[in-house]
Amino acid sequence: IIDVSALSKVHTLDLSYTKVTNVSALYNVHTLDLSHTKVTDVHALGNVHTLDLNDTEVENVTALRNVHTLNLSFTKVTNVSALGNVHTLDLNCTEVEDVTSLGNVHTLNLSFTKVTDVRTLSNVHTLNLSNTKVTDVSALGNIHTLNLRGTRVTDVSALGHVHTLNLSCTNVTDVSALGNVHKLDL
Repeated sequence: IIDVSALSKVHTLDLSYTKVTNVSALYNVHTLDLSHTKVTDVHALGNVHTLDLNDTEVENVTALRNVHTLNLSFTKVTNVSALGNVHTLDLNCTEVEDVTSLGNVHTLNLSFTKVTDVRTLSNVHTLNLSNTKVTDVSALGNIHTLNLRGTRVTDVSALGHVHTLNLSCTNVTDVSALGNVHKLDL
């Protein structure tokens, strides 16, 4: 499948693993899976509700500022400054470093990224920082669900109000401040 111009009114469309490249006609699709394709230009997809671009050639995501759920894992995306209003954002295994604009994202996956500074993410509800080089999590005490598996974090004294906390494969030794955590993985 290469020409998808006749599919503009489909509600849910899975084009993963296809040879599609031109998706400009798909601006009205509600849920669109373009994962594992050669798609590069997504400027027309800013009104799609749920968009999966996992393992695509996409780099410029400025037009996707209004997407509700966005998967950019395994892409070459580096600039995510326009994505601060996305509800659920997956940046797993990307080259993203600067996440200062993502403080209002509800669910954020930054696992296996180059992120180190997470001070602006204190309002995120669910945050996955597993296998990052993050060391300072003092600003994350109000996060509901926090995954720090495989990080370099050692001081978790500010995380006593986190509901669900994963500290497996870390060098955390002092857990005395975590008595109120509901679910704790060590």
